[in-house]
Parts: sequence; C-alpha cells; structure tokens
Amino acid sequence: MPRSRPKDQDVVPMDPSHNAVDVQSPVPLYHQLATYLMDRIQSGQWQPGRYLPSEDELCSHFGVSRTVVRQAMALLVQKRLVTKKSGKRTVIAAPVYEGTLMQSLRGFYEDAIARGERPYTRVLDLRAVPADPQVAGALAIKEGDPVILLHRLRFLDGVPEVLVTTYLPEKMCPGLTNEDFSNQSLYALLAARYGHVIARGLRSIEAVALSKAQAELLQAPVGSPALLLKSIGLLADGSPIEYYVAFHRGDRARFVVQLVRNVEPAAPSPGT
Repeated sequence: MPRSRPKDQDVVPMDPSHNAVDVQSPVPLYHQLATYLMDRIQSGQWQPGRYLPSEDELCSHFGVSRTVVRQAMALLVQKRLVTKKSGKRTVIAAPVYEGTLMQSLRGFYEDAIARGERPYTRVLDLRAVPADPQVAGALAIKEGDPVILLHRLRFLDGVPEVLVTTYLPEKMCPGLTNEDFSNQSLYALLAARYGHVIARGLRSIEAVALSKAQAELLQAPVGSPALLLKSIGLLADGSPIEYYVAFHRGDRARFVVQLVRNVEPAAPSPGT
C-alpha cells in the first residue's frame, strides 16, 4: 500500500525569505537548522500535530545535505519536540510535562503554575470512605477509619496528563468533600483552611502499563507505558496527612531530580 502523504494544510509553512543556514558561520549547519526549527515550535508558531516538510523539501529549501537535515532532526527528537510517524514523516510533538515532583513538595497544580502552564482538574470522585489496609498503613490509621477519597483527572493546556487518587484522614480535614477542586491547589487549601502544611514526603516511582479504564481517561492506548508515582505527605511532627497514587502518561511526562554530592572535607595531613 502506498504511503499516505500529509495534506498541505497539515504541513507547517516554510518562510521563503528566511536564511536559517549560513555556510560561512562557524556554527555547525545542523545546529543552525535545528535552532530555526526549534524556535518556531517552542514559540507556538508551529502547533503540535502538524508535520514538518520532508527531508527532500528541507534539503532543497535550505540548500543543505540530507546528513545535515537528519542530524538536525535527531536533535529535535532528543529534545522531544518532534516524533517520527509511520512513513518516516516527522510530526510536532505535544509539550512534555517535566515535573519536579520527585524533588520538591509542591503539588501538581502548584508545580504547573510555577512553570507557566495552565492546569485544570476534572473531579471524578470526592467522598468519605473506610480506609483499606494499604491506605490505613500509609496514613498510620486503623483499617476502616474514615478517609476522604479525592479522585482527579489532571490536565495541562487541555490535554490529560495524570490520573490521581488522594486519601486524607477525614478527622484532619472535615468538610473537605464540599470543596471544588477544579481550579485550586489541595496543598494551598490544606494550609489556609486547616493549618496543615506538608513538611516532608516519601515518594516512589515505577513504570507500569495503563489499564483499559485508565487509558480511556488519559486518552492513551491501552497498555501504553505510564509512570506510577506514590506519595505520603507528612506534617512537621511526622503525622501523615496525605497519601496519593498517580498515573502519569509515559509519553508526556518526565521527572527531573537534582542531586547534590556531600563531600567530606579532606583530613589534614600529618604535620600541618
């Protein structure tokens, strides 16, 4: 079967008067070309889902070799700005959520706002339920004690990013079931209304496959990879206040962790 060609309106337009590649410049040609393409993608001039011109079209337009074009494309793929479709066509990728949830105690909402993104939440369930053994163990309460269950689908710029279920001891946040979490931070509410500030946390991350129900909500293929994040939030006195289980889409999430090496000062040499 012949490969289908993207419709003209699906391919980004090239600027006929723009000279993105200067053969006299000491900057490598592929880097000049990649910079031109990245500028238009990151500025929003070229939108996710649209195709880049073919290799032959890029070679002809910029007067460069196929090797230069492929090196530029490899850099864009590495930065997760584009992906390869069947037939080797290159499409602009949707933005990737690059969270710091593994190194800070900000929640998803606060983290997204700090990065200049537009979070939105669809509340799927909010009610009091008896704690099962796993939840009771995480929150250091008795099995069957009432907890608030908050089940949410979180969006960034209109695209579903994470499916999260949060549990909190009901006695520590009475009336929480009456709140609207469509556009507010749970952590900010806990601090402002109940005086509970999460001071420490224990978080783990692992790779999993999305179930049918999870995939439908996250608009991803069934069985596609996801990052499973589990977290216990603790108050300053060590009391657990929050336990959550979150499924982040594997194709749209990346966590960044900053590591610091603590080096002991060298012992003075004898005689100094």
